This record gives sequence, C-alpha cells and structure tokens, in this order.
Amino acid sequence: MKKFFVLAAVLTVMVGAAVAQIMKPVKWEITLKKVSEGVYDVVCKATIDKGWHLYDTKLPEGGPLPTTFNVDDEESSNVELDGEFKATTEALTEQSEAFNMELKYFENTVTFVQRVKVKGDSGKIVGYVEYMACSGGQCIPPAEEEFEFDLTK
Repeated sequence: MKKFFVLAAVLTVMVGAAVAQIMKPVKWEITLKKVSEGVYDVVCKATIDKGWHLYDTKLPEGGPLPTTFNVDDEESSNVELDGEFKATTEALTEQSEAFNMELKYFENTVTFVQRVKVKGDSGKIVGYVEYMACSGGQCIPPAEEEFEFDLTK
C-alpha cells in the first residue's frame, strides 16, 4: 500500500510539471457588440504576457502565422463578414532575425474587430481566432481561441 501512495505522488508531480510547461502567453476575451439593427462587431481582445508579442493580421509570406479570424461555415448561419478583421491600434514593426524579414506585432494588449451582418431575422456565428506568439527566439505553435454567438436582427 505504501508503494502505491509513493507511485501516486510521483505521477501527480510529473503530470503537474507537464501541465506547467504548456505556455499560453496570450489570453483572449471575445465578446459581441451590437452596432445597429442586424450589425455586430465581434471584439477580440488579446492580453499578451510581458516579453511576448502577437503577430499582426498581415505578414509577408514565409514568416510566422498572422493572426486570423476564421468562421466555421458548417456551423454558422445567416451571417456575412463585413470588411476585414483588423486591429484598433497601430502595430509595432521589427526586423526579425528569426524570420529574416520585417514583421508587425503587438505587445501588452490589442483589440481586433470583425464586423458581421445578419442576413435574416437571426443568425449564428461560430469560429476561432488563430494566432502565433513569440518571445525572443521562442515561439508557441499556432493556437486557436474559439467563439460562438447567436445574433438577431
């Protein structure tokens, strides 16, 4: 019985260490704001850990993954995107040694907005924001933050 408790304690510590190594330097808050009848803004606020940066929506090819707004067409209904997914603040620019190109990025916090129109009396939008964040020469693999909203005219 004593061996069982020792083994359980060792496994608990190992699992805790593995979970602690999962980095999530960007936290998302995705909300819906009604602009007018049948028009909404999907507001995606990213809070970025100190020392990390989140990439802009438009980047040169061959570089890191840009931040993108993606709609699941199979689960969404009666909605259409109006305009582009864009940040409400100006991105910073750096010459990246890791990617050997000029890149635009954000630090601390940034809010992205995507306008959506309801095509009928009601609609539903389901999707995700895909993003990549780096700190120095260390980057997290591309990650996603999901959202789902019911919309009315």
